[in-house]
Amino acid sequence: MGPPGDPVTPGAAPDAPRCLVCGSPESRLRYRITRFSILACRACEQIYLWPLPSEQEIREMFAQLYTTGEGSVPELKSYYGFCYRDEPSNPLVQLYEGWLDALERERAPGRLLDIGCGTGLFLAVARRRGWDPFGIDDCDEATQYARDELGLDVWTGEFGDFPAAERSFDVITMWDIIEHSRAPVELLRAARGCLAPGGRLGISTPNQRSILDVGAGALYRLSGGRVTAPLEKFYVEQHFLYFTPVTLARALERADLELASLRRELTDLRRLSLAPWVRLGVRGLFAVARLTGLENRIFAIARASGP
Repeated sequence: MGPPGDPVTPGAAPDAPRCLVCGSPESRLRYRITRFSILACRACEQIYLWPLPSEQEIREMFAQLYTTGEGSVPELKSYYGFCYRDEPSNPLVQLYEGWLDALERERAPGRLLDIGCGTGLFLAVARRRGWDPFGIDDCDEATQYARDELGLDVWTGEFGDFPAAERSFDVITMWDIIEHSRAPVELLRAARGCLAPGGRLGISTPNQRSILDVGAGALYRLSGGRVTAPLEKFYVEQHFLYFTPVTLARALERADLELASLRRELTDLRRLSLAPWVRLGVRGLFAVARLTGLENRIFAIARASGP
């Protein structure tokens, strides 16, 4: 691979870069960081990471994040700890309440499936609001907590192995899930198949077209690709895909889904482990993001686009 912006020659190797959304081998290099390249698909404009970590590496990584909080981004050390606190002052609970407000404007409480439910905190919040919740997650440490501590009905494993043939749900949610998928369109299509008539799909994911990418990308280009540390806070090994509102809508269309609503959001800084001066700087960046539409998060609700 050449300098930033150079085309990537696909070649015939089975491990050559290939877009996870449309399958095209044609891409251009956006950034090269310590372990990975960040590529842009020439066919559908999807941003994705290459090469992908192994499934075992990702499984071990999440087990560590849910137990000790340790990972490649020290600022996330406290992030997963909030998944265990079912209390009104928890910013994660507050976020879930807001998402449920939006979902309930589209669909009255009924059967709900949370794909990637983790410790089950979202399901616990939904249960209090009258939903009949069910969850699935591949992390044993997280699902054990959901069952033992929160008394939830959760299934441990991959959604692709989930025996969903006899189940249908009024709402299916994927909070910070689609960016981890090696086959996102297939995941969306499988979720669509589990929706009851008139059902809704809730999605949250990082927004690639954000103030974080703009700022860190400018430093990268001005330094000739030498300054990568800011980029490595945003482009992390467990996120294979980075969506914009446009590319997310295109991925949904491939799965016969369409957007019902979409809004940009900002990460709640209360969940991050930041030095005071860093926190102040990020608040300044986020203030600019609100003014420019470059918030770092996407929240979307989708519905089936056909019979």
